[in-house]
Amino acid sequence: MEPWTLAQVDHWLNWVHDRHDEFDYRYIYFAYLAARAPDPSDDEITLTVEADGGVVLQAGNDDRGLRLANDDERTQFVDHLQRRYCRDRYPSMREWEEAQHADFLEEAQWRFG
Repeated sequence: MEPWTLAQVDHWLNWVHDRHDEFDYRYIYFAYLAARAPDPSDDEITLTVEADGGVVLQAGNDDRGLRLANDDERTQFVDHLQRRYCRDRYPSMREWEEAQHADFLEEAQWRFG
């Protein structure tokens, strides 16, 4: 991925973390799933397939979105998410999401009993 594109991706991911706070992991995981199989969707992540084959990922109505121009950028985005979030700690994004969800539940239990 070109350095400027990677910077855009990281800027968008940081925005997702800031905007969606304790549910950020769900948006990140759904972005990962959407980029892997680019079918139009409207869950936590809205994925719009453009006429030129690019896709736009949006994390909520107030998100301007992240545009991935082609299949190569989608693949690089997925790889980047795996490197950024899984590192050597988690073997897959699914296991990363499950660990984040477990942390969320543990914190909710601690906060609210």
